[in-house]
Formats: sequence, C-alpha cells, structure tokens
Amino acid sequence: MQKNKLFYVSIALFFYAINHTHAQKLSSFLQENSNFKMDLEYRPRTEYRRGYRTLPNNSDDGAFFTSHRARINVDFNLNNRFLFHTTLQDIRVWGDTDTRESEGKAQFFEFYVQPKITNHLSVRVGRQRIIFDNQRLFAENNWRQAGGQHDAVRFLYNNNKLVSDVVLAYNQDNASEFGTTYDVDWDFYRGMIAHHLKYQLSEDTELLTLNFADEYTDPSTNNKKGYWKMTNGGRLTYNVGAIGLTFSGYYQWGKIENGKDHSAYYLEPEVQWYANPKYKVRIGTQVFSGDGNANDEKSTAFLSQYGAFHRHNGGLDYTQKTVRTYEHEGILNPYLFQYFSFNDKFSLQWQSHLLGSTSSLAVDQKKYNRIYAWENDFRFFYQPNDYTKIELSYLFLVPDKGMAAIPTGVNGNTDQLAQFAYASIRWTPEILNFSH
Repeated sequence: MQKNKLFYVSIALFFYAINHTHAQKLSSFLQENSNFKMDLEYRPRTEYRRGYRTLPNNSDDGAFFTSHRARINVDFNLNNRFLFHTTLQDIRVWGDTDTRESEGKAQFFEFYVQPKITNHLSVRVGRQRIIFDNQRLFAENNWRQAGGQHDAVRFLYNNNKLVSDVVLAYNQDNASEFGTTYDVDWDFYRGMIAHHLKYQLSEDTELLTLNFADEYTDPSTNNKKGYWKMTNGGRLTYNVGAIGLTFSGYYQWGKIENGKDHSAYYLEPEVQWYANPKYKVRIGTQVFSGDGNANDEKSTAFLSQYGAFHRHNGGLDYTQKTVRTYEHEGILNPYLFQYFSFNDKFSLQWQSHLLGSTSSLAVDQKKYNRIYAWENDFRFFYQPNDYTKIELSYLFLVPDKGMAAIPTGVNGNTDQLAQFAYASIRWTPEILNFSH
C-alpha cells in the first residue's frame, strides 16, 4: 500500500515538474518576444418593450425579458509582427434553453490573424468587425448582443496622416462541386470589395472617402446570377475652436438583387459645439433617398445593409427595416444630440429625432406630413470604475397619422405612445497581460 502511495506521489511530482518547466518557458517566451492579453466582457440587459421597432396597437401587451452577452477576448502579438485575435461569445435570452441540456450557444464572434508586410502595411484574414467613419455604412453593431462581422481579407495601411483599408470578401453557403450559388435564408452579399481612406489635410481638416461594391444574388435565377451595386462618397470635417463642421455625401448606383437599375443618395450635414467640458451638442439632418414607386423599373432608395441604425436614427429603431429593404420610403431625420457630464462618473445623453420620409405618405389616398414621428431618447450612465459601466435608459416616440403609411406603423395605432426602457451593466476587466 505504501509503495502505491509513493508511486502516485512520484507521478504527480513528475507531471508538476514538466508543467512547471513548460509554464516557465512559456512565460519567458511571452515576456521576451511577444505580448499576450486576455480580457472579458459581460453585458446583461433587462428590457421593457411596448413599441420598439413596431408601433403598438390598443391590444398589444408590453414585453419584458433579460438577455446577455458574454465575451472572452484573446490577443497574441508576436514581436509586433504577427497578431492573432479571437473573441468567443455566448448570447442568449435568459430562459431560452433548457439548462439541463448539453447544447449551448457559444460561438466565435471574431477569429483572425494579422501579419505585418511592412512597418506600415498589414493584412487581416478571417472573421472580423469592419468599422468605417461614423458607422453609418459599416459598423460593429454593438447594440445587438450578437454584434456584426464579416469573413474577409483586409489590407490595412497606417502612416501618420494617412490611413487606408482595402477589404475583399466572397461568400458561399457550402463547398459545392460546380457553380457559385449563394442560397441563404438571410439577406447578405455574395461578393464585396471596399476601399476606405482617411487623410489629415491639416490640423483642423480631415477628409474621409469610402467606396465599395457589393453583389447580391437574384432569387429568380435560383441565386446563381448576381448583380452589383456601387457606393461612392465620403466625409469632410473641419474643426475651429469649439465648433466642428462636417458633411457626408454618398451616391449609389448599379443594380439591386432583382436586376433593377439603381440610383440613390445619402446626405448628412452636422454641426458640433463643445460648449465646455461638461456639455456638448450636435445638430444635423440625415437624408436617405427613398422610392416613391416600387412598381417601376428604377430603384432610388439608398441602402445601408452593414451600418448601425440604433445610434443614428433613434434607439427605438424605426428605420432598421427601412435602410435594409429595397425600394423603401427613405429617411428624413433632423436631430439634436446633447451630452451632459456631471462629473467623472455620472453623465446623461439626450437624443431628439424628427423621423420622416423623403417620399410622400398617403393612407386611403389621403396625404400626410412627411414627418411621421418625434422620438426622444434619455440615457443615464454611471461608471464607478474603469471596467464597469451602468446604463439606465428610457425612450419614447410620439407618432403622427402618416405613420400608418410605413411598414413599422401600418398595423399599429397612431394614438399610441411607443415606449422602450432598459437597464444594462457592462463589465470589461482585463484578466491577463504578459508584456515585454
């Protein structure tokens, strides 16, 4: 019996010595040649909805639930020449699965490698977020618990005043023997090429350009044939003192997925005023061209299938379906954003939006004002430390009669107030950081 004990103790000490030696070697390697970092994010959010994304009617009850997002982020940087990044995430509504079952919802949100080609040029390959400009056309979609990402190859250039990206992507739903049919249940591109450039013209002036082409397959051809649409434009920003002026302009052309000729535009002038460290205000107007006649042979509705809508046109997301739907009614959105900072921990954001359509609105041949709703979003933030952020928000929308003419309001009651409230906590502590 004593011999058996000694045997097991010897085996345990042997494996400990091996593991300890490897751990020391790994630690030494990490400290001398690279950087290894691991952090996490946990974001539960409790929501009350009665009018989020869809106008309620008299008989609609409010929805109440809690969802969460759990992420583990890992970065390994070798000699500042090779980067590996991955994010493992779990997203769910509390109670949506039987906790006794073995099936889960964990997935890779991001998984890519990024070797350097030169000191200023690198290439990123794999599943990744693509964020350009103010995230109106390409966004991480952070409001959604699942976020948004692309499977792509991306060339990144950064040299002081000039930043440039080229993105190449081509999607298939299976590894087939012949053909390139992209037949999926969701609406997404088969092919895409994009170029983003940002250049500091002077200390006060910045120029940004974004040009991309994306291909969508035609359902009438069993998704074998594809059509390309192009988007060209950019943003010019000028800052003088406490005033910031910016103007965005984009033009879209080519063909949409059903083969119709496409011609559309997006415009957005904006003024920012940094009154003092405790108060900032933004005022502007966002315009997406719409399509007044879905039955003709021309598409004139500007599309933004990869951008953020939650942060631009009101948190109730009444334009979400609009900007992703072919031949939509368009967007006319004068807005006012105000930011109040009470101290280092407490802040308030108040967004006010007039939501309208660039196309005429009519119900039963009766025409209505193109401004169909007024939305106000109040968000209160508390940050007790550098890895914790608490958000309490209340959003409401006052509809006008013309809202009965758009998809998000056609089944609702224009006398009903749309309301949305939520409480969210976000923890983002760093777990490990081995650096040279």
